Amino acid sequence: MRTFLIILATLFASYAKAQEANNDLGVISEPHPYRITSFAIGQTKRLDTYLSPEEYKGTDLRFISDYHTKPKGKWNLELEFTHEGAFDYTHNRSKNGKTLAGHYNFAFSTLKDILPRQKQYGIKVGAMTDLYTGFAYNMHNGANNPAQGYASLSVGGAISARYSLFCIGNTSFTLVYDARIPMVGIMFSPAYGQSYYELFNNGDYDNNIVFTSIAVPQLRHTMAIEIPISHKMNLRVGYLGDYRQSKPNNLKQHIYTHSFLIGLKIWK
Repeated sequence: MRTFLIILATLFASYAKAQEANNDLGVISEPHPYRITSFAIGQTKRLDTYLSPEEYKGTDLRFISDYHTKPKGKWNLELEFTHEGAFDYTHNRSKNGKTLAGHYNFAFSTLKDILPRQKQYGIKVGAMTDLYTGFAYNMHNGANNPAQGYASLSVGGAISARYSLFCIGNTSFTLVYDARIPMVGIMFSPAYGQSYYELFNNGDYDNNIVFTSIAVPQLRHTMAIEIPISHKMNLRVGYLGDYRQSKPNNLKQHIYTHSFLIGLKIWK
């Protein structure tokens, strides 16, 4: 019993010390600018009824570069520039059809700290613009519409949250969450059954620029733990979820991706 009480008292003292260290962290305010360079690998589910009525599943690889800066001014806004390149290789359920696809995604976000005086946690909200371009090549289709191109531009909301979890010695562990939610925009899409030859060679336009809205919801978010590894560098390990979908011109398209994320956050 005495041993149990000693262990309990030790754990309580350690917890109190960790909480005291967390409180000493003060306001969560990061120096700017900084860059986050990340790699992500995971599983993706892809559907595009222009190419095939079947859903394709496979592996997704991504490289992501985030640059954060805070210009001087009375608004005290944080600006975030995100560049993302990705490739995925998927197959249908019977594995006799395969698709090679890739995309480039640029996003620009403006964020405002809405809890500037809070200790241990912080929340920023704002707006974002998202530009997405990509392609998909279905190796099973042959000459019958084997490829599809993607282009979209949308605006929406953005959020960034941080929470200081605990400290071990002088090392603090921080939970971070970031999300972008497209709300309205435009996108390119061929009509159902329309070939790219008809569109570009014959000039047969058929409502190929369509409007998008939050009625078909989309979301891109990350959740990660940051661990300092030097004075100006943190290790980031976590999860990336990207859910894109649309229903243009009687077509159905979605790309659902769940990935493991690892990267470095470096202050300049």
